[in-house]
Amino acid sequence: MSVNISVEASVENVIQEISYDGQEIYQLPLSMSENLAKLAQKIDFSKSDSDDLNTDITEVEKPEDEVKDTSGQWPWDSIKSKIRNAMTEVCVLTDVLTIAKQKQYLILDPVPQDLPEPKPMAQIYARKKALAAAGSVLLQAAERLRASQTEAARNRASVPDFHIELLRLRQNWRLKKVQNSIIGDLSYRTAGSKFMQTGVFEVTKAEDDQLDKASPPPSPSPSGGPVLPKPLSALRVTVPTELQGVAYIMVLCQKDQEDLCSASINLLGSSPSTANPDMHWQQKLEAAQNVLFCKELFAQLAKEAVQLQAPIPHMVVGNQIMATVLPGIQLIIGLCHSAGSDKKNKDGSTSSLPPKSEHDHVLEHSLHQLLREVHHKNTHHPFPHPLILLVYTLSVCSS
Repeated sequence: MSVNISVEASVENVIQEISYDGQEIYQLPLSMSENLAKLAQKIDFSKSDSDDLNTDITEVEKPEDEVKDTSGQWPWDSIKSKIRNAMTEVCVLTDVLTIAKQKQYLILDPVPQDLPEPKPMAQIYARKKALAAAGSVLLQAAERLRASQTEAARNRASVPDFHIELLRLRQNWRLKKVQNSIIGDLSYRTAGSKFMQTGVFEVTKAEDDQLDKASPPPSPSPSGGPVLPKPLSALRVTVPTELQGVAYIMVLCQKDQEDLCSASINLLGSSPSTANPDMHWQQKLEAAQNVLFCKELFAQLAKEAVQLQAPIPHMVVGNQIMATVLPGIQLIIGLCHSAGSDKKNKDGSTSSLPPKSEHDHVLEHSLHQLLREVHHKNTHHPFPHPLILLVYTLSVCSS
């Protein structure tokens, strides 16, 4: 008895590796897309024409009886195969066009063309021309940079920088910024002064046209030598009109309207005889502080002269203090202040100064010490003494 038995391979994965401990590592089965790709790789699209030729040759070589049998069994076999091959080619072409249309799947690279053979002489000439053009650009840039540096150095030498001048001013004087203005102080309030006259001045930036007017070209002097130009400054300092000009204190001893001796004192020691509006800001501030110093010193002397009890009362008239030292000998202390005009000042001081005598350094030292003592008393007040010791003493005595 015969029985048909069909044998099929079991669906098992292929063993990829067996480890040392005997564990089998299986290969994962192919997915649908991977299986399709594997089957597509087996298709030989260029084999169809050669297969047809081979089949024709084999049909010619076969016996006539076999040809008759095959032609009788498959009459449309050749047409079927040609149509199938044509359809396969059309499908492949359609798939290629579809994939080429989608840029993320396929990119068509252009076929590189053969480069023309370069000529060495032409390359050398082009490189020389490019180097010459680059060299000319660099030379022009260097020339412009040199010209700009020369102009900047010339401007820096002629006109100092505003911020550098302001830094120098701040190193010597007290400054503060109020909104958009820079205000300074010339008074001695930080040292203890309580003088009513304020020494506030304003600092501004000098404009270009003012600098041009302030720096005319140097003209030759009558003696033949060149005149040095005035030092320029990027700052403009504006002081109050009460502090402008020149001031000093003059001491005079008279006997029967005859001068016995005279001396003068000011903060600068030797100040200019006239006020110069074009002077440097440092000299202008020093002159203004000298005026403030002389006014404060004269006010203190006038205050003490009025408060001092003397057999013959002292007189303070305007800017003069008259005191009788000895019978017939009168001491006159006067404040001389000139604001550079012929008019009379607001405080009563005349603008025309008497002839100035020599500066007395001993008198200067004494008056400085006097004003310093006043400032010291204004800032150093004596502390109140406690009464605990007195109360404790009374309690002990009563007990």
